[in-house]
Parts: sequence; structure tokens; C-alpha cells
Amino acid sequence: MTKIIRIFSLLLLFTLVIGISTAEAQRSKKKKKKDSTEEYFDESGGFAHRLWYGGGFNLNFGGVGGFNSMQIGISPMVGFKINDILSVGPRVSFDYLEVFTQGSNPRYAFWGVGPFARGKFTETIFAQVEYEIRGVSNLNDASDNFGGFQENRENFYIGAGYQSSGGGLIGYEIMALYNFLDQNPTNIPLTFRFGLNWNF
Repeated sequence: MTKIIRIFSLLLLFTLVIGISTAEAQRSKKKKKKDSTEEYFDESGGFAHRLWYGGGFNLNFGGVGGFNSMQIGISPMVGFKINDILSVGPRVSFDYLEVFTQGSNPRYAFWGVGPFARGKFTETIFAQVEYEIRGVSNLNDASDNFGGFQENRENFYIGAGYQSSGGGLIGYEIMALYNFLDQNPTNIPLTFRFGLNWNF
């Protein structure tokens, strides 16, 4: 089943990249032709003018195994604009989770790292494909009260979002992503993210 999901995910990624490339090719025909070397090494802003920055912050109060919990985290990302539509880059995340029990509170640190590709279809609507390796570290030894909670080691997300900048420098973004590699039957493999971006 996992192989089928991975093959399906790769096909979706391939289709997204081909669709974006086709849209960019049609768009570039309408523009005045420019030497590709001159465009890539555009001296008006250097390498930095192709970069955009983003990140999310989260604060969550909920329950784990019948106990109250608190989770806080950050997730910075940097994108490189290949063209007006497609950008790629790395994303990292760090989350701290504490479960409030009657004894010593279990504390966990979750980290994630991986590449993403983002296609910008309009000034406000985009799609994103992302692969993530995610791990967990137990910050204390009081894990007996925490039960059988497990974290995915690999995640493959596909989703879409809205961003508010509309061509400006600073904006906020909201997106929904579906995790095709989530094997936990009790999880809902849908993730919602809120964040800020600059120069996207």
C-alpha cells in the first residue's frame, strides 16, 4: 500500500511540475524575448532578488491520551524563484510539546526538515508539494503516562493556499496540505498552516 501511495504521489508531483512549466512557456511567449543568460544573471538584484522568505508559528492547546497538552512551534522556509511561477527551497520546523499529567510532565521536541516546490498560479493562489523527514526527541524519562503516541518519520504533502501580499513585499498565507504518507489510522492526514511571507 505504501508503494502505491508513493507512486501516486510522485505522479501528482510530476503532473504539477509539467503543468507549471507549460503555463510558464505559454506566458513567456507573450513577453518580449530576452537572452536566457542575461535573465538568469540579472544584475538588477543579483541572486538575492530571486529569494523569498516565509514561516509559520503555532500554538495549540489540546489533549493527548486523556491529558491536557500545549504545543508551540516555528517553521521557517526560504524559496528560490526559478521563474515567475515556480519556486523551490528548504523548510525546517521545530515543535515543543508538553503533556500535563499528575506526575512529571512528559516533554517532547519534534523536528522536521525537507524540500518543497511551490507553484504560484495567480497573485494570491498557490499550490505546494513538500517532502519532510520528521523526528521526535524525548526531553525527559517520564514517558509511561504518554501511551503509544507515535510520530511519522516521513511525510509527503500536496496542497494549496492563499497569500495576501498580491505582489507586495509582506503578506500572510493560509494553506491546507494532505499527507499521503500518514499511516496512522487515528490521524486525519490534513494539515492547516498559517504564516507570513516576504517577497513571495
